[in-house]
Amino acid sequence: MNFNFKKTGKHFLFWIGIFLFYIFSSTDPNLFEQTIITTLLRIPLLILAAYAFNYWQVPYYLKQKKYVLFGVSMIFMIGLLVILSRFVGYYYLDQFCAEGPYPLISFVDFPFYMMSFHFPALIMYFYKINKEQELRKDKIHELEREKIATELKYLKAQLNPHFLFNTLNNLYSYIITKSPKAPDMVLQLSGILDYILYKSQKPFVPLLEEIKTIENYIALEEIKYGERLKVSFEKNIVNEQQNIIPLLLLSIVENAFKHGVSGSIIKPEVKIIINQTNSVINFEVWNTKSNTEKENKTDAYKSGIGLTNIKRQLDLGYPNTHTFEIKESDTSFNLKLSLKID
Repeated sequence: MNFNFKKTGKHFLFWIGIFLFYIFSSTDPNLFEQTIITTLLRIPLLILAAYAFNYWQVPYYLKQKKYVLFGVSMIFMIGLLVILSRFVGYYYLDQFCAEGPYPLISFVDFPFYMMSFHFPALIMYFYKINKEQELRKDKIHELEREKIATELKYLKAQLNPHFLFNTLNNLYSYIITKSPKAPDMVLQLSGILDYILYKSQKPFVPLLEEIKTIENYIALEEIKYGERLKVSFEKNIVNEQQNIIPLLLLSIVENAFKHGVSGSIIKPEVKIIINQTNSVINFEVWNTKSNTEKENKTDAYKSGIGLTNIKRQLDLGYPNTHTFEIKESDTSFNLKLSLKID
């Protein structure tokens, strides 16, 4: 069994403090010697009361809601302590009693002794309660952090296959047709895979890594759609090493291309703007809208897995420190995200 020196030291200092409190609480300097002796004789009884209360009566009776047994144990302990105290006074304190021998039994001051025995016990009890509450709060916070981390990993696991499926499907079509664009797509895809499979497994990544992956993704889409697609990416970055949840911005861009480029759109267009200071990241994505989506206001753009997971990641990773807005017109979607960074 390991001996806890730190815990023992705290108990030792606690009782030294109790001892000093009792001897210096005397207001009569002439009784200082008597106070020291009576306190020394009384300390073992206070210790007995404190540890019996906190390590026997409270955990085994009070916390278990055995109130009758708790009451009986309290009466027993108080009676025992009073008798022990009277014997100590009877045999050792007669010399200090100006009014005659120290009485063995006195019911007059019984309530006083009943409370005085448990004064240190109550201090110890409330200290223990406070520490238990702090530990409970720390445990709850730890569980919440673990839950958030687990849920974020789950959301990433959903987004990664969704993102990779679209990219690999495009690459497959170029390989089948032996297009000269295929090698460039492989190069761009390797950078994306490195980010998704390895770098994005961390809780946070530098903003620069997320931007590079977005640029690789845009390059893939430009290879696929050629001159038919118009893309602009405006960047105003102050700190490229600013941490951000991985795949967050990339997923928004991927979602915009999915719904704003394919389909029946004659001239697809995507505009991406990111403005970053030391405390705020403003990210805006505008994309054209297909004719099918014009007729359906509850399309997959708003209710699909992409934006649903993005919103959930924002709620988990940036609670109360983000704004997320989607504006829709007959011809376009405009998404605006603002993150307050610590």
